[in-house]
Amino acid sequence: MAFSFLNLLKPKSTIGIPEIIAEIDFKGGTKYGENSSNTVYLDVEELGGFPFIKTIIIGDFSTKIKRTGCTLTFVFDKESLVLSSDNTDVASNQIKNTIAYYTEIDFELTEEEAVKIKSEPVLEIQYTFKDKMLAFNPIATQIQ
Repeated sequence: MAFSFLNLLKPKSTIGIPEIIAEIDFKGGTKYGENSSNTVYLDVEELGGFPFIKTIIIGDFSTKIKRTGCTLTFVFDKESLVLSSDNTDVASNQIKNTIAYYTEIDFELTEEEAVKIKSEPVLEIQYTFKDKMLAFNPIATQIQ
């Protein structure tokens, strides 16, 4: 086998975000919504008797926010519900050896809000960051 400079100059094949997301078998939450380049996993959980929403965004979205946090809006048929992030610092982490990121965000929730989210059909969910808005169409019929 001979050495060739042509192999060094060939562009490396890159895998796109949709292919990366399709290969991920994430077991840490319920796949709830998606848009063209991101997927969101979302679950209602309880800690010390208080409900909260645990979300993870996987895809090309990346952010680093300090002191302001973000909001999550559930859009229903006739109204919407806005929740604030539990932590004011939000940061994305790059998935090793890929161009994709994951962002974990928890949101404060009351018992009444948890019942509403679980019982009413959600048309869209929207994350609002400092200068970005990220919308997802729900694919799950029920939140766990």
